Amino acid sequence: MLCSSRRKKKKQKKINFHKNGSLLLEELIASSGGKYNPIRTFSSHQILQATNNFDFSYAICEDRFVWYKGTVENRAVLIKNYKEEPFNFAADNIYRDIAVSSMMSSHKNALKLLGCCLEFPSPVLVCEYPGKGALTYMSAGEGIKPLAWNVRLKIAKEIADAVTYLHTEFPRTIIHRDLKLRNIFLDENWTAKISSFSISIPIPEGESGVEDIVCGTKGFVEPEYCSTGFVTENVDVYDLGIIMLSLLTGKSGFTRDDDDANDFVLLPDYVEKCLEQELFTKLIDPSMLNSADNDIPDHSRLQMEAFVTLALRCIRFRPGESRPRMIDVAKELKRIEKQT
Repeated sequence: MLCSSRRKKKKQKKINFHKNGSLLLEELIASSGGKYNPIRTFSSHQILQATNNFDFSYAICEDRFVWYKGTVENRAVLIKNYKEEPFNFAADNIYRDIAVSSMMSSHKNALKLLGCCLEFPSPVLVCEYPGKGALTYMSAGEGIKPLAWNVRLKIAKEIADAVTYLHTEFPRTIIHRDLKLRNIFLDENWTAKISSFSISIPIPEGESGVEDIVCGTKGFVEPEYCSTGFVTENVDVYDLGIIMLSLLTGKSGFTRDDDDANDFVLLPDYVEKCLEQELFTKLIDPSMLNSADNDIPDHSRLQMEAFVTLALRCIRFRPGESRPRMIDVAKELKRIEKQT
């Protein structure tokens, strides 16, 4: 009986491997235009051993999937396992996540894909382990971990650099569509690493956008895309604007309304309300302020003011003004970083 059970498991692993391998190959060809690097495969035994059978105490970040810290071949790794239905988001394309992660792995601000396991019903990703872990806390809605202002500014610039690469360096522009705090990691040098490309989408050559179902994370979905289903570069620019406001305030996409503690408002609305009331210092994550007098050094304040102005340009359409392209946001963040 035991031998029969083992044979069935072994047979099922082979079935999974061939099914997943075939679908992954199709996606690799479609995403990369036929030019792709071979992707290493790991066994299910290695994955289960590394995560203690997906023990949740090994998890460091959770979304529609769970990231586990594990060890494979004496190397610390991040292992990404998608949740089973009905929790899995309908638009998630795990094969695209692997394909685009592989394409982005050469960029220093993308989480490097080491390989995947195809022996489970759904593929499992194996990535480099970033020494400082996730940018945000394990639970949703808690905002970012305490970081110095210069580190936060650097993170925003590096995210913009990575997404600019995603938009410009491949045969077709690829839109991430799911940029948010929980998809960003930090290595031992506090270098930002973007991840999670499962709902990314390529824009057809010669087109400015593409129609698709509306997907993403509440508080991070661009309103125009939400109402029309038309995906453009603006979707990622909007998401970066929200991330920038989170980096400045320490808050997530939603925050409590000062006038009603039981109510939540969108972060951009909260920020604009504070600016209208000339309460700039109130915006700043308290962990970045001088605890003695809540003061902001003049140099940092100038950077923060330029930073929040840029973030709001990424989010809001102004009369006579278009939303900036990601490449222009990246350039402006470099300029702000050098500002003295």
